[in-house]
Amino acid sequence: MKSLQKEEIFMMVSNIFLILPAIVAGMYHQWLYCFFASGIFIFSPLFHWYRITNPGSKLFILFKTLDWFFAVGAFLYMYYYIYAYTTTYQTTLFVLLTLVIVFFWYGWKRASYEKFHPWFHIIASLISTAILVVAN
Repeated sequence: MKSLQKEEIFMMVSNIFLILPAIVAGMYHQWLYCFFASGIFIFSPLFHWYRITNPGSKLFILFKTLDWFFAVGAFLYMYYYIYAYTTTYQTTLFVLLTLVIVFFWYGWKRASYEKFHPWFHIIASLISTAILVVAN
């Protein structure tokens, strides 16, 4: 097995932050968001691991698909959640969530995915957690 490079290690370690919104969603009994956030916490590390170790495998494709499904579901639900459950700071929360998506797209399409994406895990987790806290 090859040794992981610094960026690959950071990519894997940054996934630990993905548990934070799942825990907070559970604390606030937001079970649908807890479902999406838990799916991201499970499938994102698997996707990134197989992206590093075996990017052509069927498991890579499966984990990539599941990671995307849970991530898109989580973001769509967060937009709904802001709309339905917040009045204070609603515009700010919409802007922050949109900026997280812009940051993801920038890192994916225009910048270095390996350098930006671990930060996306951290920032998206913190913003999602902040939305849950503000709404409750």
